[in-house]
Amino acid sequence: MKTAIVIGAASGIGKGLANAMSDLGIKVINADTAYPMNKQGDVAWHVDATNQESIRALTNNLQEDHITVDYLVITIGAIDEGQVSDYPVKNLSWMLDVNLLAPYRLIQHFLPFLKNSKSPKILLTGSAAGLGSFEDTYGLMPYIVSKHAVMGYFKALHYELSRDGVEVSLFLPNRIKGRLSENSALMRETFLNENNTIIKGAQQTNIELIEPDEIAIEVVQKFLAGKTYISNNPQMMIDKLERELIQMRKDLLGG
Repeated sequence: MKTAIVIGAASGIGKGLANAMSDLGIKVINADTAYPMNKQGDVAWHVDATNQESIRALTNNLQEDHITVDYLVITIGAIDEGQVSDYPVKNLSWMLDVNLLAPYRLIQHFLPFLKNSKSPKILLTGSAAGLGSFEDTYGLMPYIVSKHAVMGYFKALHYELSRDGVEVSLFLPNRIKGRLSENSALMRETFLNENNTIIKGAQQTNIELIEPDEIAIEVVQKFLAGKTYISNNPQMMIDKLERELIQMRKDLLGG
């Protein structure tokens, strides 16, 4: 039986992917900050990916139990609003810590486990926002910057680890129900000492959102098949990339 660990499994797309993998007969270890620290078990763990010691506690237990991790799925993240002219440096540092450095830490800690697998795979979670700032992402500068960084990290990781037989995929979700904005508000209160928990970066109320379970099986199947890029709305991703490519071609090649 293959074993997967899903970081961010308590809600949203992380929960959907964890359920889908379990339905396919994969043993899933769920990890999330939402799980109580005093109720650790063999399938559910409290882990804070911004904290090295928290990650190490989980990997130490996996090592003691001689568990080989075949699939590492990372769905954690944070969102915030702000403008380039006045967004605080400490806030941007926090955004990069959650969206970029947390996956970086997790992969460094879990690579030794993955390399013991015969079919190791990693799934990172990006965003359409990471492809560029357009009308539907106006005001989300810190989120856009951090997700652009994730895209760069993914490309480097995919290239380097492929030589070691580790497949790395990037999931680009779009308009999926979750608790990203609500969880981010709570994190800002904890990490940035904000006095309020105003919801920022919430999905627009006039947009129809998809339940994670509706697309999770398809995402997992593509991940297991080794697809490099995965999205539940691929046409939107292509459209964004083409708009940027058209501008680059115009500026660099003329016409």
